[in-house]
Amino acid sequence: MLQLSQVEAMAMTPKELREIIRKGWTGITHNTCRGYGQADMVVVPKEYAFDFLLFCNRNPRPCPVLDVTEPGDPHFKRMAPEADLRTDIPKYRVFKNGETIEEPSDIVKYWQDDMVGFLIGCSASWRWSLRAANISWRRYGAYRTTIPCVPAGRFHGPMVVNFLAFKNSHDAVRAVQISSRHPLLHGPPVHIGDPADIGVKNLGIPDPSIPYQIAAEPPKPAEIVMSWACGITAQIAAVESKIPFMITHCPGRMFVTDRLAEELAVI
Repeated sequence: MLQLSQVEAMAMTPKELREIIRKGWTGITHNTCRGYGQADMVVVPKEYAFDFLLFCNRNPRPCPVLDVTEPGDPHFKRMAPEADLRTDIPKYRVFKNGETIEEPSDIVKYWQDDMVGFLIGCSASWRWSLRAANISWRRYGAYRTTIPCVPAGRFHGPMVVNFLAFKNSHDAVRAVQISSRHPLLHGPPVHIGDPADIGVKNLGIPDPSIPYQIAAEPPKPAEIVMSWACGITAQIAAVESKIPFMITHCPGRMFVTDRLAEELAVI
C-alpha cells in the first residue's frame, strides 16, 4: 500500500490526495489536507433518495447535508466538482439488505444511472481549529447510542456519536464554542457528561457494530467527556432499516472536499 508521512498528508491539497487515492492509497483521511472540509458519503438508488434526504432533514445533527448529486451524476458540483465519488474515497462499504457485502477501493462496478450521492458534513473538519487554538483532547471514535433518530420512510435507527475527552473546562468550553460555528459539520455537542446516560457504558472499548475503531484508555476522573453527532448514523440506519442497496464510505476514510472548513462556518 502507498505510504504517506503525517507531514505529507497534512500538506496535500484535496486534488493531490485524490490522485494518490486513485493509485491505491486506502488510509485514514482525518489528518490529511489541513483545513479542508471532510464529509461522509452515502449513495442510494433514486427510489430511496427522497426518503434519505427527508431522514437527513429530520436529523440535521448527525446528517447535515452539504451536497446532493443529480441521478447518475458522480460529481458533487458544490463541494468538489472535479472529484468522482466512485473513485476518490480510500475505501467504501456496500450494503445489501442491511448487510455489508464488500469494502472495495472504488465503486465503478456498482454504479448505475439512477444512483444519487449525498455528502454529509464531518466534525473531523473543525478539529484543525481545535489544534490552532492549542486545545488538546483524546478521541474515542464512534458509538451507537440510545438517542433515537426521527424516522423517514424506510430509514430509522439510533444516533451514532463521536466522543472527545478534554483535560479541563477551558478546553471543553473552547471546543463547544468552535464547533458551534460549524452546524454543517455536526455543530456543538449533543451530550456532555457520563456516556452511560446515552447508552454507552464502556467508553474505550470499541463498539462492535462500527468497524475500524481502536481501543483506548477509559476517561480519567478529571476529564470532561463530550459527544458529537456522527455521520456513521446513516450506515447504522442502512443496517437497521435493511435498505436493499446503499453505498457509503468506510469509517475514517472520508470524502475530502475542495472547500475549507472555514468557508462552511457560520460568520
